[in-house]
Amino acid sequence: MSDNEKAQATTTSEPSDEELESLRHVPDGIPLAAWLVMLFAGAERFTYTGFTAPLQNYIQNPRSDSSLPGALGQGQAIATALNCFLNVFSYVSPIGAAAVADGYLGPFLTITYSAVIYIIGLIILFVTSIPSVSEDGAGLGGLIASLVLIGLGIGGIKSSVIPLMVDQLTAVKTRVKTLPNGDKVVVDRDITVRRIYSIYYWVINLGGLVGMLTTLLEKKRGFWAAFLLPLCSLAPAVIVFALGRSKYIHQKREKGMLPNLMKVLGLAVKGGFNLDNAKQSYQAAKHNRSVDWDDDFISHVRQAVHSCRVALIYPIVWLCFSQNQTNLVSQAADMLTYGIPNDMIAMLNPICVIIIVPILDKLVYPAMKQMGLEPRPTVRMTIGFLFTAASMAIAAGIQQLVYTSPPCYDKPQHCSENPGPNRVSVALQIPIYVAGAIGEVFFSASGSEFAYSQAPPGMKSIVQAIFASTFAVSSLLGLAVSPAAKDPNLVIMFAAFAGAMFVSSIIFALFFWKLR
Repeated sequence: MSDNEKAQATTTSEPSDEELESLRHVPDGIPLAAWLVMLFAGAERFTYTGFTAPLQNYIQNPRSDSSLPGALGQGQAIATALNCFLNVFSYVSPIGAAAVADGYLGPFLTITYSAVIYIIGLIILFVTSIPSVSEDGAGLGGLIASLVLIGLGIGGIKSSVIPLMVDQLTAVKTRVKTLPNGDKVVVDRDITVRRIYSIYYWVINLGGLVGMLTTLLEKKRGFWAAFLLPLCSLAPAVIVFALGRSKYIHQKREKGMLPNLMKVLGLAVKGGFNLDNAKQSYQAAKHNRSVDWDDDFISHVRQAVHSCRVALIYPIVWLCFSQNQTNLVSQAADMLTYGIPNDMIAMLNPICVIIIVPILDKLVYPAMKQMGLEPRPTVRMTIGFLFTAASMAIAAGIQQLVYTSPPCYDKPQHCSENPGPNRVSVALQIPIYVAGAIGEVFFSASGSEFAYSQAPPGMKSIVQAIFASTFAVSSLLGLAVSPAAKDPNLVIMFAAFAGAMFVSSIIFALFFWKLR
């Protein structure tokens, strides 16, 4: 339905079962408030990618090395450890921030205050990266302080930005619209929610892709310029976001939710992981004591726990996905790149995502519905997991091809005669990134959609934060398997990831394929 048709539609009504079955389903318009949240999220992803892209070089290499950009000269081990700390902290801190959002401040204020903390961290990073300041010894201390503040800021934003965005669709209901030409269509809330997630994911990937351009500033102007640009992106974005406060729909907070939640979970654990033991009636009969919650709250906790079951697969999924920034970059370094920096090959991921999102939204999802396969979240998640497994299988095949090619075979770059990349084109990596991007679009957006739709009203930020924390678990898994990530073991490693992902996908499908 075109925007003109939406404007001119004349009548609406509740759809009957027959109308739901026979009429064309279309999305509703997306409110301005939701667009403001999405644009802020895109600016935040630009900021995050913009300051993290040069971070490894900033920490690892010394300023005195003219062949490589650098500043602090702390070496690869410390640089990797600090980057890992940021990743883990940024995806664990949302849990505390979510509790604050659901029980005290609400999503809007949580995001606003978190963004201010984020900006303070960026200011410290920028100031201490100025050569005259960092050379006086403030560089490393300023970096650590900034990473802590930035991690807290990211956590607050991640916990609440999606709940606030989807809350703006509260007024959107599934209904029949009669257009001026007499045609009837079903304005479908589910399709509207799916579309807003697709647009959100497209926006943040675009922001992340453009943010990688700070590596050019790093080389041309220095790290202070590379860190200043993300700061100049986030600061005005926060102002625009905050000015839209009156336009947002603010859901009612459940005060005291966090203390009660912790008490309920504690009683459930003591009672053999049974939430019924935390009910008012059980506590009164068994222990002769009153509690501060009712049975509806227990139902909400049970619903939240059930909605988190599907998150159990995500550490493995994110572990496979993270190969884009780690071992696939190393694989590219062992191939013929024709002058393209090997770490820029990873830009294929957001590029593919930006292309794939509208294709799925406009063509694939409607086709799935016509074929009788409802593209509900768990179906899309399963398909995404299988594509992720396929990307790892392709990576294993490409790695085997690298190992069987001259001049260094299974010792790329380290043979005694004519050391250098093996004679395999890096273009062969394209199918890896295409399959991975298709999988990512299917499983990532639908995972967030499922978390929001299944979470009870007062716990949406908490459930969203638990889903986000699975990325932290995957980072720890990545550290655990990192000793195996070396030649000539990489074929086995990629194949193991593919096998684990495929088996996990089948198990997930058996339990959750039909879940709505």
